[in-house]
Amino acid sequence: MDATTSASIVADEENYGTTEYMARMIRENVGGDLHLIQTQEPYPTDFDELRDLNHSEMAENYLPALAESNLDTSRYDTVFIGYPVWATEVPQAVLSFLNEYDLTGKTVVPFCTHDGYGAGGSYETIREASHAAESPDGLAVEAKDVLTAENTVAAWLEEIGIRGKSVGTEMTETAITITIGDIVLDGVIYDTALAQEIKEYFPLTISMSGFGGREYYGGVDFYPAAENLAGGGNTFDNGDITYCEAHHNMAVFYAQPENPVLSVDVIPIGRVTSDLSVFENLESRVEITFSLAE
Repeated sequence: MDATTSASIVADEENYGTTEYMARMIRENVGGDLHLIQTQEPYPTDFDELRDLNHSEMAENYLPALAESNLDTSRYDTVFIGYPVWATEVPQAVLSFLNEYDLTGKTVVPFCTHDGYGAGGSYETIREASHAAESPDGLAVEAKDVLTAENTVAAWLEEIGIRGKSVGTEMTETAITITIGDIVLDGVIYDTALAQEIKEYFPLTISMSGFGGREYYGGVDFYPAAENLAGGGNTFDNGDITYCEAHHNMAVFYAQPENPVLSVDVIPIGRVTSDLSVFENLESRVEITFSLAE
């Protein structure tokens, strides 16, 4: 959960909130899905207005309404809750999330960004509001240090016993090429059950349509095994190659729109590693071929 005021950083020519950037670091280490906590009414971008509204919400114990979402928390055993620290506490929107979604009995891990005053009382608030079975020690990173916090995040995950791949190593993946007419792009496909199943259909040519200035998508004529359809979410990273069970299609995402929350879950199976700007100038409908790199 991020507010736009004083929360933005620029990395790799993309604009991120500091909390989101930390969330992506965590996912790089342990995998999983990202879900944005968004309110129906956006918070003000003016700092003074935001501060006053936050104090008012806290004083009245007001829980702002959240944007509609199809998030199914029953699919997860471990949930990381990220937020900026406001007035030494958890923003009310995060409490709205914990009130709306049942995390009882799960492992709930807090992490936060701040402007120099630390986590305050937010960890205990998260523990109580989530009704978690376990809540390991959280991590608080000052906003100015977020860009260089990779090792800090990795060491914290090691310390609390939630370990995935280590910083400096890559998820097991196989090189692929993505061909669009005369354009040949580099990419990788992951070593997950779903990705490996889909890889068996390579070379795979799909007629894809551009949508929303963010993606190209197209239907496929095979049905992956149900047991492989795990790990989806309704957000995406630029470059993601995904499979969508609901629409029975694959997609390549190349740009973040103003509202990056999707109406359905998608499962990342790989990513494009070449310059994504080529997608901005393609025709509205193109043939895209996915094949193993030679």
